[in-house]
Amino acid sequence: MAFSVAQVGNALFKVDPATGAATQLTLPSGVTLSTTRKPQFAVLNQWVAVVNSPTQNLVIDPEGTVRLMTPRVPMTTPLVASGGAGNITGSIKVKVSNVVFDTAGLLLMESPLSAASQTVSLSANSLSISNIATSLEGTTGWGRRIYRTLAGGTVYYKIADIEDNVGTTYLHNLADAGVELLPIDEGVLVSPPGTLPGTWMKTIVAWKSRLWGISSSLDALDTVVYSEPNKVYAWPNDLIAYPTGQDREGVIAFAPRRDELGVLKRYGLWTIAGDGDTFGLVQVQQGRGGCISVGTVVPINDNVYWLGDDGVWEWGPEGLRNVSDEAVAPWFKSDTFFNRTRFANAFAKYNALRKTYELHLANAGDSTENRWVSFNIENRKWYGPHLTSAFTPVSAQLVTDSDGLPVVYMGGTNGIIYEKN
Repeated sequence: MAFSVAQVGNALFKVDPATGAATQLTLPSGVTLSTTRKPQFAVLNQWVAVVNSPTQNLVIDPEGTVRLMTPRVPMTTPLVASGGAGNITGSIKVKVSNVVFDTAGLLLMESPLSAASQTVSLSANSLSISNIATSLEGTTGWGRRIYRTLAGGTVYYKIADIEDNVGTTYLHNLADAGVELLPIDEGVLVSPPGTLPGTWMKTIVAWKSRLWGISSSLDALDTVVYSEPNKVYAWPNDLIAYPTGQDREGVIAFAPRRDELGVLKRYGLWTIAGDGDTFGLVQVQQGRGGCISVGTVVPINDNVYWLGDDGVWEWGPEGLRNVSDEAVAPWFKSDTFFNRTRFANAFAKYNALRKTYELHLANAGDSTENRWVSFNIENRKWYGPHLTSAFTPVSAQLVTDSDGLPVVYMGGTNGIIYEKN
């Protein structure tokens, strides 16, 4: 069943688009949600990623369970010893990972591997493995995956799954010829920024079957990290938007189009292009076309719209252009209409019913986003400013209902989600 996800206060809710019923979701142990940092969402296949507001990155799996984006690394190192007479000869090491299985027993997620065990030398013995760490996440769907080297080797091969989160021992008795043909690529199982408390991933987007994100860490503000294809838990890749260190914000937002992913800083646009395993990042425009608020970035068809210091920008097949300068420049370049000091708090949505990009701003002198203006992408005209007086909006989003029809939702400071009519 299709559903929407919303954060209300310090809780996540699953919202049924047909009935409007909201069900609170259970967060993983030890994870809380900030009420000052707005959540950022991305959907990859049937996974929903949630970053920025959680103390650790979250995903909602296809079965509706909220999990850490990347499972925690096993906390202890496995112990190995001879298990008696058996089929293994040679010097062996072992590593383990925490894994998540779906109800059909298929692998959903895997953590980075543990530290390696000590070396055990076997001579026609079985391999006894103990002190296998259990996950701190609970029991539902959790298990462990065990890897070992071949005799005298340095790479690791899967030998077994423990499909529970209880057992801490395993007896293995397959000779080298009986293990899997291909080794595990440990370099793929890399956790993204925001896996440990203290930093977080401040924005995220799905593009080209991958998730792309930006860390809040001050030494990585210009670095784009991205996952392996269709793997929400494996993030070994990165690109850097040069020049670095231009400002304290670094990369602010992503602007996804069909064949290019825009990377937006305060004072310019970069673009990522590529396919398969090869991507490159180049600067398109510096000094103009930058973004001031991640919440204002809205893809519409193959164009993307966002708010910059000097107005609203459109990036598409015809290039980059300011669409507010000609008719409504004073809205964004003077203090007459809106509180420009709150532009970083602005947010926007696409109203598919009216074919308009709708931008929510604070009235001049006010400290909440209580006004909104709209740009019609067909007739290229601006409308507004409009007033929302029934409640104070804090978020807006275009979704589809159970029949696949477009619906515009708006969230208020009162904790209520409104359907726009």
